Amino acid sequence: MSHMESIASSAIRAAIKVKASVIICFTSTGRAARLIAKYRPTMPVLSVVIPRLKTNQLHWTTTGVYEARQSLIIRGLFPMLADPRNAVRTF
Repeated sequence: MSHMESIASSAIRAAIKVKASVIICFTSTGRAARLIAKYRPTMPVLSVVIPRLKTNQLHWTTTGVYEARQSLIIRGLFPMLADPRNAVRTF
């Protein structure tokens, strides 16, 4: 079992133990949310995809839409795309 899979299975066990009604997973690639949904928890998994801002010195693009869209096919996984304009900045 990989490191990420052991974290996912531990999150499921903890959610079952505390009788959670939903699991919220913050991710940028969607991999962690897919691993959590792999264990078929009884509660829904909310995947919040955090977009990343990329630039090539001339053009700015954000990634994350594709990852959120691909998560739609996973059973029990409900993806959301976070708003990049409301990012929390720490100094």
